[in-house]
Amino acid sequence: MKAAEKQTIAASENDLRNNRLGLMSAAQIDRLQTHIDLFQAQSTQVIKRCVGLAILVTTAVVLLSFVRVLLLPIALGIELVMVGIMVYFTSSVSRFAQQLVFDRDSEAVRIIKGRTSRYAMRTHPFYHSLRVELETYKLLDASLVREFATGELYQLYVLPHSGVIIAAELIAEKGFRYLH
Repeated sequence: MKAAEKQTIAASENDLRNNRLGLMSAAQIDRLQTHIDLFQAQSTQVIKRCVGLAILVTTAVVLLSFVRVLLLPIALGIELVMVGIMVYFTSSVSRFAQQLVFDRDSEAVRIIKGRTSRYAMRTHPFYHSLRVELETYKLLDASLVREFATGELYQLYVLPHSGVIIAAELIAEKGFRYLH
């Protein structure tokens, strides 16, 4: 069996050298800052759209309750659900942005080894998921998901607060043979 080729994902040799020491490189910090800025702009737009939609739904519910199409308890229930969804979504977006800022400030990287799977438990509008063993990690760049081969063993460099994978390298397994 021929040895597996060396595969590096989303990192230069300098990035990997720093990551192996548990640190982010300057280039990775700059890329993370770019992602944070983009994410904050996108989240602001999404929150504005959600507030606009909530205003529209609230107006419709109020009008329908005034003309007695909707009963007041049902109207209140609809509004409580809307407020709950908005609070959950806003806090989730804010928490993820705050975790990215913490990661940028700490400049630390966690090293994880495991087999990957592209199967994602859930989707998110701002990141993509990658399953590694029993954990799900995040990728900020959609093109990186396709670079991981399912079932292969990788050494991943993950931001500790947000769980975002910033770099990875394929680990060649020595002496591994398939039974024929």
